[in-house]
Formats: sequence, structure tokens, C-alpha cells
Amino acid sequence: TNINATPEQIAAKLTLSGSEVEKIVSHEGGLSKVYVGQIKQIKPHPNADKLRLAYVDIGQNKLLEIVCGGNNIEVGQKVPLVMLGGSVPGLKIEPREIRGVKSQGMLASQRELGIGDDHAGIFILPGNVKIGTNVVELLELNEPVLELEITPNRADCFSIRGLAREVAALFGKK
Repeated sequence: TNINATPEQIAAKLTLSGSEVEKIVSHEGGLSKVYVGQIKQIKPHPNADKLRLAYVDIGQNKLLEIVCGGNNIEVGQKVPLVMLGGSVPGLKIEPREIRGVKSQGMLASQRELGIGDDHAGIFILPGNVKIGTNVVELLELNEPVLELEITPNRADCFSIRGLAREVAALFGKK
């Protein structure tokens, strides 16, 4: 059942019912021009030992050359690629030369996308996602997320299904 209410209205009712909403997170802020790319080839960077050149296909009939420091990438993987002119929170991706090679974008980690704390490597996407898909839509980052503090006496709200039942009840829905 769809609830015709804003995230703030849902948060207020949940908090009054005993499931405190600590914050409402909107991940889409700062993310633009981020698409699913597939790594087709990897070469060593000619002027840096810790960097590599990833050749990435996003469905534009040409491979984009990306300078990458992530050590977890492999040929065939699908990864989030931030295009030139795009952005991640706090960083606009502009044409830049890295150790003598012009990078045509940036492969992103979970932390750079603002969806997690993992910054150890590039965020590897499931193999069944379509090349060129908008990552914001794919990961549903255009939807607000409610972060709740559930107390032990509300075990019925420890799951998504339980929270859905609680929200439905608060709004008089099934």
C-alpha cells in the first residue's frame, strides 16, 4: 500500500509511536552522471606503480580510459563510473592529467558514492546489471532513507516488514 506522506511526516509518526527516527538521509545530493561501466581491459600506468589504466565500456561505442588506484578491479567487472562533468558528494569530476595520462572519469568506491564506509577499493556491482544504467536509479539513491533507533521493547519493528506494518497502522492502511 502506498502512503501519501512526506518522509518527514512518516518520521514524525514513527517517532511518536516509539520507533525514534534519528535522521533522514538523502543520498542523491551530489551524485550526478554516474553510470554502470564494464571493465574491458586493464593496463599498468606507464608512470606510476600504484595506478592502473582501466578501459571501461558504458555503452557509447568507445572505451573510456580511466586512471584508477583501486587494486580490486578485474576485467569483466561492472563498476560505477563518474563521467567528466559529473560529481560525487564533495567532488566534481573534471578533466585532469594524472601522472601524464588524461583520465576520462573516475571509478568510485562506496564511500565516494556516499553509500557506505568502504574505501579500500572500487565498488563492484552485480554482474547482471546493464551497462550504461544510471547508478542513482539502480541503487535507488533517489529515495530518502530513514535511520531509526529501535528499542528492545519494539521487536516487531526489527525488520523491514515489521516497520512497514507499523507505518501502515499509523496511517490507517492495511
